[in-house]
Amino acid sequence: MTHTLPPVGVRDGYSKGQKDNNTSGLCEARTRPLSASRGAPEPLSYEQNSLGPGPLMQYNQASWGGEQALPPPPKPFTLVQHNCLGSWDVFLSLFGSFTQLAIPPSIVALKDPPVYRGKLPTFNLFTVFSPPTTGGCQPHVAFYVYSSFLSTVSLLPGLFGRGDFMALDLFTPDGFFNPSTTGFTIINSYRTKGRSNNTRSVPPDLIFPTSPLPTLTLGDLNIHHPTSDHLRVFKEDEIATSCPYFDWVTDLGFSLLNTPGVFTRFSMALVGRPGVLDLAFAWPILSPYFSEWSAPLPSTGSDHIPILLRFEAPLLRAPPPTPNWALSDWAAIESSLKATTISPPPLLPTTRTLDVWFSTNLGRVTSQFALHTPLKSVTYRSKPWWSELLSMLKKAYNSALRTAKRDRFDAALLASARAARSAYFKAIR
Repeated sequence: MTHTLPPVGVRDGYSKGQKDNNTSGLCEARTRPLSASRGAPEPLSYEQNSLGPGPLMQYNQASWGGEQALPPPPKPFTLVQHNCLGSWDVFLSLFGSFTQLAIPPSIVALKDPPVYRGKLPTFNLFTVFSPPTTGGCQPHVAFYVYSSFLSTVSLLPGLFGRGDFMALDLFTPDGFFNPSTTGFTIINSYRTKGRSNNTRSVPPDLIFPTSPLPTLTLGDLNIHHPTSDHLRVFKEDEIATSCPYFDWVTDLGFSLLNTPGVFTRFSMALVGRPGVLDLAFAWPILSPYFSEWSAPLPSTGSDHIPILLRFEAPLLRAPPPTPNWALSDWAAIESSLKATTISPPPLLPTTRTLDVWFSTNLGRVTSQFALHTPLKSVTYRSKPWWSELLSMLKKAYNSALRTAKRDRFDAALLASARAARSAYFKAIR
């Protein structure tokens, strides 16, 4: 049976204890305003979503008798992951900082969220999904989904009877990044130590599955590896713990979305080293749509930083600026290159000194090209797939069309215009 919930915009009645026959999976909420010393920007309520893996939770206006809207164009999809350390203050600081973003995140993936009497906090305009707290299992991961995004997708929470791992299967007939990507899976995992120092609580094959849907895996994995932190000096047990996961990722073709070397955790103790613990991996099919991994939000009081991931269709973002070689001043470049001196290599080179020598001299050469070559004017209307061939075909089509309009009864001119139009649109496809 398919259980249908109302849109989040009309869901306020449930925060007052009202129930519906179609919401047997939801528990009655109890509202408790926080004190003024907490500085809560919005009233909070404790709510538990004990959704099992069976029913498909569908959120759409059409199921409530609304008019069938036209499918919207693909929009950018943003996601934030963060470790709350089980703190209410960190939770409030994180959600309060979303006002600094141009668009609120579509999904927030939390690790170690605050739990009060077995229930997770809720925040205005966000709906929480987490593992159930029954059987003494405390949730260590949770998803918070923004209301406007929730009203456009079908969502299936994947619960596996454990508090440190869960998944969300998202579906939409309009496509997320393009019309063909109608569904994908987001996995949220918080890894803790296992029975020994060299093991972790969740195995690699669970958080990196062979799924038929494109998969995005997020997690505070508590592992250190040269791929994500190439400047760190590693211990043998750190390599022994992390290699099985990164080897599994490599075999399945997952891509690391983190910027290598950018720390995601800073120890509150002065003796602790910073590290890259919050990792994000994606299937290769999602790579063309991945556009940003950054930390634009302020500190929340946690020893982890909030991380923003952004996915969007390639044509929705401007292509990167590239040199306009047709306007390069080659005479000035030639004279400046002749005047450029290359320093001699080190007598006893090491890996570090040789890299510094090469990078320094390469920068001296490339800077002359950048100095005398302007960049192409790039806007959001620019199309990176445009080519000279398309320009020629478009010019030929417009010329044939203008000629055919002068004499609408000439069959030869009309056939020529139709042939030019067909060749032009065929090249675009």
